[in-house]
Amino acid sequence: MNNATFIQKFIKDLEIEKNRFSSLKIAINDARKLTGRNIVSGDSELNILANTNDFLSPDSFICIINYLLILDLIGEVFNVKGFTTKKNNNIYKALKQFSSLTSEKDIDTIIALRNSLAHNYGLINIPRDEKENSTKRHKFILLHYENSFLIKYPTTIWNGDFKDKSEDTSTQISKINLINLIEQTYKNLVKESENNRIELNLSGGVEELKSRFTLIF
Repeated sequence: MNNATFIQKFIKDLEIEKNRFSSLKIAINDARKLTGRNIVSGDSELNILANTNDFLSPDSFICIINYLLILDLIGEVFNVKGFTTKKNNNIYKALKQFSSLTSEKDIDTIIALRNSLAHNYGLINIPRDEKENSTKRHKFILLHYENSFLIKYPTTIWNGDFKDKSEDTSTQISKINLINLIEQTYKNLVKESENNRIELNLSGGVEELKSRFTLIF
């Protein structure tokens, strides 16, 4: 199997070659199962998660974290040929290259949500440099139903006061719309790969891809 074929199979197939599996496809499949989506298409089918024991709600933080980690993986591994940026954040690179999202503010906010969930399993993000990044300070509310917006910003930026419980200073994010955005980001990666417009963003090339991002069972 040549390198180009290996990369395409890594993006699209669970099993790349005998007993070697793509971590990207494992992550995609797991995220779809957790959120009640069709394992092949990614379309929402929440009814399949209905059970009497409420074993895992599709609104669980782990569901959205899994999708956000997929963005991290895509941004670390892949570039559209010719793409350059001074920013080194993987979620930024994934959304800039493979999504329809153009707002720098929205991308920064999704990164902030990822940090608050992954680092603290919570909905508060306080950037390290408070003075320079006050607009990246967020008190999030995740909305678990469909909305007309992806992100709704507060009328007043939260000042870091932990006693403040007001929705007026909270950043609201539609979880369904965010997951749909990430699903489309992955699908756009597949299309770009099929059009031979993808290159690896790994100094070690395909051997690094195999070593770091595939699993052998």
